[in-house]
Amino acid sequence: MTTPPPRAVASPTPAPGGERLGTSAKTTVPQVRRGALTGQGVEATGREGRDDAHLLRDALQTKVSKLERFIDCGRKAIAGAVTLKTGANAAGWEGVATCGSVHVCPVCMPSVRRVRAAELARAGAAWESVQLPGEDENGKARKGKARGLVLVTLTMRHYARQSLSLLVQRQREAWKISFGQNALKTTKQIRRGLGVVGYVRAWETTHGDNGWHTHFHVAVFLEERPDARRVRMLERLIYRGWADALEKVGAYRPSQAHAVRVDAPAAGEAGQIAKYLMKGQDGKTWGAAQEMVRADVKTGRKGHRMPLQIARGAVDGDERDVELWREYEETATGIRALYWSQGLRAKLRELIELDDRQDAEVAADEEAGPDKKPAAHFPLRTWYGHIVKVPGRRLQLVHAAERWGTSGIRTTVESWGLLWGIDVTEPEKLVYGKADETTGEITEVERLNAGPTAAEVLERLERVYWQDRADVWRREFDRQDRERRLERKSEGDSWGEAFRALDQEADDRRRQTEQETAQDRQEAYREALRRGKAHRPATELQEAMERFRAA
Repeated sequence: MTTPPPRAVASPTPAPGGERLGTSAKTTVPQVRRGALTGQGVEATGREGRDDAHLLRDALQTKVSKLERFIDCGRKAIAGAVTLKTGANAAGWEGVATCGSVHVCPVCMPSVRRVRAAELARAGAAWESVQLPGEDENGKARKGKARGLVLVTLTMRHYARQSLSLLVQRQREAWKISFGQNALKTTKQIRRGLGVVGYVRAWETTHGDNGWHTHFHVAVFLEERPDARRVRMLERLIYRGWADALEKVGAYRPSQAHAVRVDAPAAGEAGQIAKYLMKGQDGKTWGAAQEMVRADVKTGRKGHRMPLQIARGAVDGDERDVELWREYEETATGIRALYWSQGLRAKLRELIELDDRQDAEVAADEEAGPDKKPAAHFPLRTWYGHIVKVPGRRLQLVHAAERWGTSGIRTTVESWGLLWGIDVTEPEKLVYGKADETTGEITEVERLNAGPTAAEVLERLERVYWQDRADVWRREFDRQDRERRLERKSEGDSWGEAFRALDQEADDRRRQTEQETAQDRQEAYREALRRGKAHRPATELQEAMERFRAA
């Protein structure tokens, strides 16, 4: 057995004043070390966490989920064949669909959150490093103030009777009225007066005794680093607009103590507080193995559960959790991992390089990145007929590829009765390049539009030949199986005919006995009737005759 890789450890960085961030956070702003993946409740840390995430996704796809896009994730082929690729540390699949859902998919979630968290950390650090130009009392240029960033958490009152879709709808409408496109002109002027340049918003939810608890985490980018007075002013103004907007859309007005929280980082911590938007739901960076196995991290604060903890209960057969998960995945699908205000990315692009890939592209690139090389090709008939159809085989092949490479893949597929080189093929080793002028040999310098060599053409022809032979064998085996089934069916029919003949014979004997004894039974009945009349009193016969005449 191989020794599992060491688990990543999250080292929390204290917030200003030692306070905690967020309404459901149990730790401070997390400082994620190399290898730890942030996310919502269940994250992949190392191969153990990766395996648990894949198993949870498979169980949700086959037992619980109704979401077609999520069910196709990692299962539906998008090319003529599916390729298993191996790298220095991990293996992955190429040519399959990825949903890229940062809220629903246990496999795509950590990949997308890790990339977005790194991007936010770079953006926050770069924004804070900019020094605005300034002047002293004499009009001479001097070093100005640095730009700033604050983290705003917005919550709303909720009850168990309210559905998640209703809460999300009111949450979105309230945001549009208070801070979005429908905000009042005075509100926009106040934001400009406070130096608000833009924001990045993330959506999260938990579930507890009072139902779904939805909230926004918003990283607000400011022209200047705010002092304590400006932070308090910003918190009051945000609460006023948020509470009024919630009442307008039909929600309950929250208290200021619970509705809005504004946290400002100290100097040098803007990158970490921006990264906090892509934290785990409980503020920690637990791995999937820890989140799923360890009992001490399976429950959120005050009994609140994160969505993937509900998913674990759903795949274990809890009917209530099945209902909750289906409600969650239907509502959360389509909600962006991050929402950027208009114009903010353009300003940040002047400072750093931003990632413009979609979430699904990020998940696909993380699964089969450029550092991985093809190890085996699976044609569609093999992929759908033998790999996807049997639970656990995709992960088993990944394990074999990571541990033993191509030889492990071949041993595994042959143990399932598949033919190497026919049902599963090695990646084609085509040498593309320029021929050396002196020796005439082709050098593997770069891939050009050169054709395959003669040996490779012969190898392809041989592969097609054996594939045709294998199809002939399979058709013959299928024919023999059909013949055996027909023989068993005919044998069963002969026994059935024998039993039916015995039943028919018994019925015939019963009817013949009834016919032979019919005359004797009729005479016995008449004799019993005569005897009954002979023994009846004369008065009873006379009364019966009178009733007959009267009628």
